[in-house]
Amino acid sequence: MSAPSLSAGFSHVAIVCTDLDAARAFYVDLFGFTELPRPDLGVPGMWLRVGDLQLHFIEHETMPIPGPGFPHLALHIMSTDWESVMTHLVANDVAFLSAPSERVDFGVKVRAAFVLDPSGNVVELTDVGPLDARTS
Repeated sequence: MSAPSLSAGFSHVAIVCTDLDAARAFYVDLFGFTELPRPDLGVPGMWLRVGDLQLHFIEHETMPIPGPGFPHLALHIMSTDWESVMTHLVANDVAFLSAPSERVDFGVKVRAAFVLDPSGNVVELTDVGPLDARTS
């Protein structure tokens, strides 16, 4: 018997950046996310709207030291937009960790690419969208 789900889903993910202006240029100007009002929390930061979720940034002079594994966040790119997004990122000199590739998730062929944001956060770009009832 499995435990009942205590959460309906994610509200937001928070990441650290070393330069808020560079993060804003990357995520707002390049990716087109919308900046949201943010209360004064005593530390510099910003909140962005990403679809129906939020991505929060906390500016700090140093980045956390990643532990084992491959910490990253993944952004959903619509399959119909994949090629134009990749072209846009290359044209804007975004640093790719690896060339776009294909793999199979849940029996479906999907595409993925990994890029670095200006602070060195790893961002996966994938045409895998949110889970639906077929994968639960």
